[in-house]
Amino acid sequence: MTHSIMPGRHHAHEGPGPVPRTGHVRHERTTTTSTWAVPVVGGFVLGLYAVFLSHENGFGELQGWMLGLVAAVVSAGVGHLLIRNRDKMITEVRAASFGALFGICMGFLRSLTRVSVLEASGIGLIFGLCMGLASYYVFYWHEH
Repeated sequence: MTHSIMPGRHHAHEGPGPVPRTGHVRHERTTTTSTWAVPVVGGFVLGLYAVFLSHENGFGELQGWMLGLVAAVVSAGVGHLLIRNRDKMITEVRAASFGALFGICMGFLRSLTRVSVLEASGIGLIFGLCMGLASYYVFYWHEH
């Protein structure tokens, strides 16, 4: 039953067009496992790979583990913030944010192999643009 004669018993949308956001329907997003699991697993993998690359390229034992720990915590924290606030961003900004995070992480990993800053930045830019475009494609088609 979409329309009710009795006021107060059933609130229905009256007429064509989108449902206004200030109506009675509230979509509250609760904290799910994926809002923590995906960034934590990604940060863990990034941190372990950073430890591996740092040990392969002359860093000390403690330096390598500290570098991996910081990389894991920062990337997992930023990833969690992006996933938690994804509904507040428009599609383009969301795709650019995910692309920037991925590009920065890949450029950072490339910089651990003792290449030039320009090469590490170029790799990060290429990966970031590719991830941004792929994210935009997925987000756009998921929403439309």
